[in-house]
Amino acid sequence: MNEIADFVNSGIRLTTPILFAALASMISARAGVLNLAIESKVLAGAFVGILVAGATGNNLLGVASAAAAGALIGLLLAAAHRLGVDLVVLAIGLNILVLQLTVYLMRSYLGGVGTYSPGIDRIPPVVVPVLSDLPVVDQVLARLNWIVYLGGALVVLVALYFRTRSGRHLLAVGEAPVAAASAGLDVGRTQLVALVAAGAIAGVGGAFLSVGDLGLFTRNMSGDRGWIGITAALLALNRPAFVAPAAAVFGFASAASIRLQQFDVPPNLTQFIPQGAAFIALVVVGLRAKSRRDVSRLWRRSSRIPLRWPGRRPSTPVPTPVGTVHDAPPAPPDHSDR
Repeated sequence: MNEIADFVNSGIRLTTPILFAALASMISARAGVLNLAIESKVLAGAFVGILVAGATGNNLLGVASAAAAGALIGLLLAAAHRLGVDLVVLAIGLNILVLQLTVYLMRSYLGGVGTYSPGIDRIPPVVVPVLSDLPVVDQVLARLNWIVYLGGALVVLVALYFRTRSGRHLLAVGEAPVAAASAGLDVGRTQLVALVAAGAIAGVGGAFLSVGDLGLFTRNMSGDRGWIGITAALLALNRPAFVAPAAAVFGFASAASIRLQQFDVPPNLTQFIPQGAAFIALVVVGLRAKSRRDVSRLWRRSSRIPLRWPGRRPSTPVPTPVGTVHDAPPAPPDHSDR
C-alpha cells in the first residue's frame, strides 16, 4: 500500500508541469494560434524562477518572476503573429534560443554547466486538514505544494471562463476570426491576451520544476514537457474537461518508468515509456482526425442520395414512345344554347 501511495504521489508531481503546459497550449489553440513555443516558456520559467528565488530568498517572487518570463515570451510571440511572422519557425527558434541561453548564462555567470543550486528551500507542502492525518492519504499528499493545487484550480477556472462572455469571444475568435472581426470583436487583442496568459501559465509550470519540487536548476530542465503538454492538449481535444486526465497519462507514464528502474528492467525500455505514451497519443489524435474527416465526407455524399421509404422501390419515369399522341384535355362545356 505504501508503494502504491508513493507511486500516486510521484505521478501527481510529474503531471503538474505537463498540466500547466497543456493548459497553455489549450488556451492558445482555442484562440486560434498555433503555439509551439511552450517548451521555451517552461524552461525560461524554471531558470528565471530559480534565479530570483535564490537572489531574494523568496519563493513566491521566484514563481511570479517565472510567470513574467513566460508572459514575455508570449508577448513576443503575439507581436510576431501580428506582423505575420511564421509562428512555427519562430517557435522552433525560441526553443533553441532559450535552451542555449540558459547554458551560456550558467557557464558564464553561475559557475557551472550541468546544475545550479542556490541552496534555497523548496516550497513547503500544503497540509490539508483531516486528510493529512489519514494513514495512506498522508503519503499521497506528501510533497504536494500549492502550485500543484493551483494547477487543478486553473483547470476549473479556465472551464468557467469559457462560459463567460469574454471567454465565448475568445472561442469565437479561434473558430472564425473573420466572422468575429465582422461582429466587432478585436481579434488581435484577444489573441494577444491569450498568448500572454498562456505564457504565464507555462512559466509557472517551469517554476514548479526548479523552485517548487527540486530547489535547483539543471540543463534542459524542461525535458520536453512543453512538447508533451502540447500532445496532452491535442489528446484532450483542447477541452478543459479532458486536459487533466490527458496530462495524467503522461505524468503517470513517467512515474512508471522511474519505478521500473528499481527492478531488473532495461533502462532503454523504461526511458521509452513516456515517449511511447506520447507517440501513441499522437497516433490516436491522428486517427480521430482522419475518422472525423471520413464521417464528414460520408455525410456530404449521403446528402446527395434521395431518401426513400424502406421496402419501396424507387419509381422511375416511363419514357414516352416517339409519335405517341397524348390525350387532349377535356373541352370546356358549351353554353351557346342558353
